Amino acid sequence: MTAPPIHILLIEDNETDAILVQSDLQQAMKDQLSLVHTERLNSALELIKQQSFDLILSDLTLPDSDGVTTINRLREHAASIPIAVLSFRDDEKLAITAIKAGAQDYLVKGSLTEGVLARVIRYSIERKRIEESNKKAQQRFQTIFEKAPLGIALVNLQTGRYYDVNPKYAEIVRRSVEDLRVINQSDIIHSDDIQDYENEIRQIVNQQVPDSKIIKRIVRSDHTVIWLEMSIVPFELIDNTEMCYLCMIEDVTERKRLIENLRHLTTHLQDVREEERTRIGREIHDVLGGTLTVLKMDLDWLSKKITKEPLHERVMSLYRLTGEAIETARRVSVNLRPNVLDNLGLCGAIEWLVREFEQRTSIKCVLESSVSHLSFLDEHYETNVFRIIQEVFINITLHANATKVEVELFEEDAGLAIIIRDNGIGITESQLLDPGSFGIIGMNERIQQLGGKLEICGSPSQGSVVTLKIPRSAIETVEESIND
Repeated sequence: MTAPPIHILLIEDNETDAILVQSDLQQAMKDQLSLVHTERLNSALELIKQQSFDLILSDLTLPDSDGVTTINRLREHAASIPIAVLSFRDDEKLAITAIKAGAQDYLVKGSLTEGVLARVIRYSIERKRIEESNKKAQQRFQTIFEKAPLGIALVNLQTGRYYDVNPKYAEIVRRSVEDLRVINQSDIIHSDDIQDYENEIRQIVNQQVPDSKIIKRIVRSDHTVIWLEMSIVPFELIDNTEMCYLCMIEDVTERKRLIENLRHLTTHLQDVREEERTRIGREIHDVLGGTLTVLKMDLDWLSKKITKEPLHERVMSLYRLTGEAIETARRVSVNLRPNVLDNLGLCGAIEWLVREFEQRTSIKCVLESSVSHLSFLDEHYETNVFRIIQEVFINITLHANATKVEVELFEEDAGLAIIIRDNGIGITESQLLDPGSFGIIGMNERIQQLGGKLEICGSPSQGSVVTLKIPRSAIETVEESIND
């Protein structure tokens, strides 16, 4: 397939030079060339209006224009067409001046050859194409930058100085773009968050993290406080020394408020459920259990009075059924709210839970504790800890296929730690992330109410490990002793 011809406009008032350049161009480009020649700049500008050109070859000294002015006027009327300057002067300073004015190349007339011309034509056109492509890309970026619904800023994280800020960023923080350019990003961070912010920024810079998100409070110019989610990515080097980061911000105050409200609602629902379970458990234990116990005693008395068959066997059958009903009522009552949690506190309840789990499942369970007594600031806290351990035991029973469980309870600098290990098949990452894992979701909700941390990990060869960390702020007193 034949390539389309290259359209060149030659502006040269010296007839001899024009003939030589045309001849060299014809030899260099052969039938790929379409050439239009004119001697004056004004006539060249008229030609540019009438037809399109791929390249302009122009002498700097013309009858109606001289020097860099020629390039400037051509640029005004033909901004998208590459320009190569023709000059009889081999002057480096003049060449640099011409390039700065917008020319793609500077050619000395006496040194032109076919190869030089062919290379210049193709290079000039390609450089111009690249320039136009870069310019369009820059314009697209600037449009996105200015119109984006997210707040965007170019920031030097090491100094905190803003290079550029878009209107949305200024709107979110309620400061003008001009005001932001003379302050640092840390100047808008809430005083209670500034230390964490500086530590996280230092980590991002030192470790060259490619993509980071941090959530912090900022103080607006009207002194209102909002939560911002900041997405930070490296953008470009400035002067080969300073890294410029792209910082995108989003106001997440409403989201944080909704999450906090949802957490309060979840806490309230859990508290209501625990209170209802306690009430039902006590009703079953005190009323139903008491009634069944009296009925069992009466059946025992009746069995001694009635010895004749088949009535005696029927009474004994009712006696045994009543005993089973009493045991069922006791078990349901204990599951709803173990009396040991009220009578002996959390440590005693954990020990009871371990023994009850071992007896019920025949899985060997070992408890090692260096804590004899716990007193929580809120009575619901100990219920949450008990329910988390209870849920772990349920999961081990249903899914782990374990033969041994170890429970470790000890105090550390940050507070209280409870570690539960099993030698089962191990929990997988997909199980941990499964939105249908309501047991794990419930455990996380409960630990968040304590301000604590829950870690779950597992492997096929080593089983699973659940680590529960309770901050010291949730505990009133922790008395230490060695308790096997």
